[in-house]
Amino acid sequence: MRENLKQVLLDVLDVDSISDSDSVETIQSWDSVRHLNLILAIEERFGFTFEADEIPELTSVRAISEAVDRKA
Repeated sequence: MRENLKQVLLDVLDVDSISDSDSVETIQSWDSVRHLNLILAIEERFGFTFEADEIPELTSVRAISEAVDRKA
């Protein structure tokens, strides 16, 4: 699952590499539109839906990874 998530992040954020410490502060392309596209892509890839109150908190690779692990 970790590799699938990493690939979604790389594709949507249009970056060559990504680490757990990356976030909206460290990835210039991670704007509000890409954030929504990222959430939708993760939901589609893994077959679950984030709650509306979860989405604003998913602003780092670590937070997204932990949320995906909880949903799996």
